[in-house]
Amino acid sequence: MLEGWLITQRNLSKEIFMFDRKRHLFLTLWLMVIIGANFMEMIRQFYFREMFLETYPQAPEWVFVSIGLLAGVNVALGIALFLWKKWAFWGFLLSSLGVTLLYLKAGAGIQTLLGLTVVAVLYFALRLGGENKGWYQLD
Repeated sequence: MLEGWLITQRNLSKEIFMFDRKRHLFLTLWLMVIIGANFMEMIRQFYFREMFLETYPQAPEWVFVSIGLLAGVNVALGIALFLWKKWAFWGFLLSSLGVTLLYLKAGAGIQTLLGLTVVAVLYFALRLGGENKGWYQLD
C-alpha cells in the first residue's frame, strides 16, 4: 500500500510520509529559464545601469537598483521552487508584480507585462504533468 513512499521525518510519536517527487521536463526547463533570465537581469541592472538610465532618463536610479535586487530575489525563489516550496511561487508572483510596477514607473511600455506572462507560464507548467503535476508536490 505504501509502495513508492519514503519516510522523511519522525515527529515525536507520528510518522510523516512524503511521496517520491518527480518533476516533468517542461517544468524543469522553465525553472532553469526563470533562474537564468533573472540572473542575467540582475547582472544587467548592476553592471549596465547606464544603458537603462539613457533609455529611461526620467526614471530615478533607485528604480533600477530595486529591479536588480528583485531579480536576485527571483533567482532565490526559483531555486526554492526546485526544492518544492509552494511559498516560493507566491513570492515569485509578488516579486514579478513588483518588477512590472517598477518598469512602469521607469516609463517602459506594455512589454513590462512579459514578467507576468512568465508567472502565468510557470503556473501552467506546475499544473501540467498528469501524475507528476508539480503544484500538488509543493510543500
